[in-house]
Amino acid sequence: MIRCFLFVQLLLLMVAVPSFAQDETQNRTEGSSSGAETIVIPADYKEQGMASWYGEKFQGKLTASGEPYDMEKMTAAHNYLPLGVKVSVTNLSNKKKVAVIINDRGPFVPDRIIDLSRAAAQKLGFIDAGKVKVLIEPYRPEPEPKPAAAPAPVIVHKKLYGAFYIQAGAYKVKANADRLIERLNKAGFHNTRTVRVVTDSAQIFKVQLGMYKTLANVRKAHGSLGKGFPGTFILADVIQD
Repeated sequence: MIRCFLFVQLLLLMVAVPSFAQDETQNRTEGSSSGAETIVIPADYKEQGMASWYGEKFQGKLTASGEPYDMEKMTAAHNYLPLGVKVSVTNLSNKKKVAVIINDRGPFVPDRIIDLSRAAAQKLGFIDAGKVKVLIEPYRPEPEPKPAAAPAPVIVHKKLYGAFYIQAGAYKVKANADRLIERLNKAGFHNTRTVRVVTDSAQIFKVQLGMYKTLANVRKAHGSLGKGFPGTFILADVIQD
């Protein structure tokens, strides 16, 4: 009787081991890397507006990412896209397109949405014009030839969240900044703050509204400011979800 029991147990063990090994293979992640995760933005992100470029005056100065600015590299400054993300920029006047990496913050001018390096501006063909209307989209590399049975790529949707602000004004005299805050308070905006920036030649007092945790919320608040507060724009330090 004991020998029969042991024989049955041995049979069960022989069946269980291959099954366990198969489950382990299916749960293993192949080709995983210990490197940093690729930074992405929402797949449906699109933004149109005016682009400008910056060159010799800023050459070698530190960008928001901590690396020195090199006007011959394909980089750009944006107010809220994640640092390190790669985007495609299309010149809407001639349909030329380039891929750039966001490594700096700016432009801090109300009518512009992106500041490109000189190299990127040259490829887009607006060096002499100084600024041009562009379309910004997530970077999508040219598809490589694939077998007919290859599966379609999976699109990962991510949301942007972080510390978003609306810059309402910037003044050299603090009293002017205080007067703007009073106007904002009367208009129902009580989440104001003053940021003091000291430069080599002066100090600037920036009046900002915030913070807003999502890009959608700050855009909604920005739209509600109205014509009484011209020249405002959104800026942020963005975190990836």
